[in-house]
Amino acid sequence: MRLATPAGYATEVFLLDATDPGLLPEGVWTLVGDARLREAWIGMGMPDPAHALWVTVPEEEKNLRTVIPWLEHWARVPLHRDATVVALGGGVLSDLTGLAAALYLRGVAWQVWPTTLLAMADAGLGGKTGADLAAGKNLVGAFHAPRRLVACTSFLDSLPARHIENGRWELVKTAFILGEMAWAEEMLQEGAVKVTWVEKALAFKAGVVHRDPREAGERRLLNLGHTLGHALEAASGYRLLHGEAVGLGLLASCLLAEEQGLKPFPAPVLESLARRLAPLATLVAPWPACLPLLARDKKAKHTLDPSADRSGAEIQCILPRFGASAVQRALKPQAWESSHARLLSMLLQESARA
Repeated sequence: MRLATPAGYATEVFLLDATDPGLLPEGVWTLVGDARLREAWIGMGMPDPAHALWVTVPEEEKNLRTVIPWLEHWARVPLHRDATVVALGGGVLSDLTGLAAALYLRGVAWQVWPTTLLAMADAGLGGKTGADLAAGKNLVGAFHAPRRLVACTSFLDSLPARHIENGRWELVKTAFILGEMAWAEEMLQEGAVKVTWVEKALAFKAGVVHRDPREAGERRLLNLGHTLGHALEAASGYRLLHGEAVGLGLLASCLLAEEQGLKPFPAPVLESLARRLAPLATLVAPWPACLPLLARDKKAKHTLDPSADRSGAEIQCILPRFGASAVQRALKPQAWESSHARLLSMLLQESARA
């Protein structure tokens, strides 16, 4: 099924229950794929193109050192400017493959075939490619939209339960951005992820990206849960998966919104969030470990003076509102301290009840 997207949108979006070789690029193409998926890919009757790179890229290797050998490989082939690169894997692989495609010959076309729920719901769409630096996540990258996104839900059948839960948080995040609490509460209940949820999240993100392709305004709303979430993810040594960190950041954002004078979320909503997140309590880093990472967030505005106190820089934060769409607020990193403490307290309470 091809999803309806805004006229002129840079990416064709397909949501299927099985792979379709007819959606692969015409002409010359190659692939960067998760090595763990190679056998399954071929078993589905999909081609293993010449010069494909089958790789394993854990979160801690999402950096430029990983990408450079791919570029060198393409140059040796050589891959020409009219070729297309296909990314087959999760969010880390998709981000890095898109970045490599943006860099090679100043930009070659690419497609993304996300194989995790997280990548289908968020990372695969929008053209924000990136890699991490020692100072923080996604501090280097390019806006380079894929020509096509093909989300095959059959890949989800073999995903561990933790990775399904990991992707669920990006879907829940979308509902909170829209202020659609009935949808959010439906997704917070036990039960399988519905394809209609993925379809709705993709359609929403496509519209936002089309209106604000370079994240100058509305698109920043998609960062809900990511400000503290990125800090928690890095501070955990990446023991937290990205979506899990976003879920934690989402609950903290609800608490921070109340502290900033916005309408408080009802206790049952907060308890539903805390209940699903409670197993992650031991992975939540203490506040002193999070503060410097928040201060180096890519959305922080600070001077170029290396001696300046970065903790005083303001960060563009996204705060949810109960029953209404999310809003943007410029806040200092210290503003998150109280909500971090309340977050951890709620998780520990829910853990004790379990």
